[in-house]
Amino acid sequence: MNTKHTLIAARQGLSLLAEHETNALGDHLQALNRRLVVARKARSLGELLRDQIDLLPDTRARLNRDHDRRRQLLSGLSQELRRSVSR
Repeated sequence: MNTKHTLIAARQGLSLLAEHETNALGDHLQALNRRLVVARKARSLGELLRDQIDLLPDTRARLNRDHDRRRQLLSGLSQELRRSVSR
């Protein structure tokens, strides 16, 4: 077992995960801003609700992409750590 290699692998994997989460948070804030812009343009409660409901598929797709990428990163980190521990 190479402790140095394991620590390097862990640090790299966690750095990638942190970068992804930071980017995802930025994307969520941009989406929130878009929702606020759309909400401000609504002329009635019905229009507000309809516009916000129209944005749901994009939100769902973004959340799914984030989740899939997070799962890939965690899987890769797990595999790399197992490999480095077994050396």
